[in-house]
Amino acid sequence: MRPDPPGEGISSPDPQPPLPPVEPKRWICCHCGGCGLDSYAETCLHCEGLGFC
Repeated sequence: MRPDPPGEGISSPDPQPPLPPVEPKRWICCHCGGCGLDSYAETCLHCEGLGFC
């Protein structure tokens, strides 16, 4: 096996364009209806106040 000649590195491939961001799938919370609060105006424990699961 021959060693690489000095001063010659391994060339990297051309950079690829970035991929578009992936949107996460979200569903409206079935306990609070998407508002993030329960019937006592407290933070919904199911979705932690986010309104979606």
